[in-house]
Amino acid sequence: MNKRGMIYTVVVLIFFAVMLNVFYTHEVYSFGEKQDAIEIRISTMNDFIKDLDKDAERAAYIAGFRSLIALEEYISSKGEFVSDIDASFREAFYNGSIGNYSPTILDQSSFSVYLARVNEKSEEIDIQLSVVVKDVNLYQETPWIVKVEVITAINITDRKGLANWVYNDTFTSLIPIIGFRNPLFSVNTLGRLHSFVAAVPSNMTEFVINNQTDNLLELIAEGYYVESTQAPSFIMRFEGNLSNDTNGIEALVDIEFLEKQEDITIDYDRSLVDYIYFGNQSTTNVCTVQNMPAWFKIDDNHLNDYEINELTYVACP
Repeated sequence: MNKRGMIYTVVVLIFFAVMLNVFYTHEVYSFGEKQDAIEIRISTMNDFIKDLDKDAERAAYIAGFRSLIALEEYISSKGEFVSDIDASFREAFYNGSIGNYSPTILDQSSFSVYLARVNEKSEEIDIQLSVVVKDVNLYQETPWIVKVEVITAINITDRKGLANWVYNDTFTSLIPIIGFRNPLFSVNTLGRLHSFVAAVPSNMTEFVINNQTDNLLELIAEGYYVESTQAPSFIMRFEGNLSNDTNGIEALVDIEFLEKQEDITIDYDRSLVDYIYFGNQSTTNVCTVQNMPAWFKIDDNHLNDYEINELTYVACP
């Protein structure tokens, strides 16, 4: 091979080496850019899922809170209990309606409306979202708190096909019942007496002190509630179910207030414990209780609970 041929060969080899390096570098950068884009997209979708979890729980709280108010208003206006609190709550919570009744308080606040809004937001960032609500459950978690569970099947897909999540999730919210109206009073007093749930103050540790009944009278006048495993829970009262429950609460009916109302029949012979007074169970009661009004009567099973056993009384005839 002559000298000119060798130079030509070297030049060609160098040219191919340079071109190969340029091609390889371009491929490396292209692959790296794609990887970065995928990682960013996955991170964006992951953030979307985290936000969905938090927002869905807040939405469940709002829809649950307003559904309970709507149900109480519905019961009060109709003057009758619902036949199935679980079904009625589920309908109000998801659809924003109770039968043919559409409560104003649930306007734009139902869970289905929330999901529609989330879908709109997902469309803006090229995410296809499907949330199927499989069930909505309402539980009495404690005497003072109800729990709402929203059981869902979720499918989140990137419209460019980069990523996809398919999973089941349960959104949970705890709703305190303090401040809600007791349906039992609303139905049985023609909507005149709205008994708002308020727990007995923590500093009211005794109802009777040295035969003085000031605290007991305050308990009645203020409509304070106490925990009782003999009483129905707050949720049960929406159905008019007066069976006992481990998370039961009860209040004493203020007869003096009822006496000031028109068209309300007062039964002076029944125990003042609310679920007994408004119920139909038979009890053995005591009367003429020391330092209490003449209308005050209570059943034997509650003598110790309200410390009546520390006072003098007689058996009712």
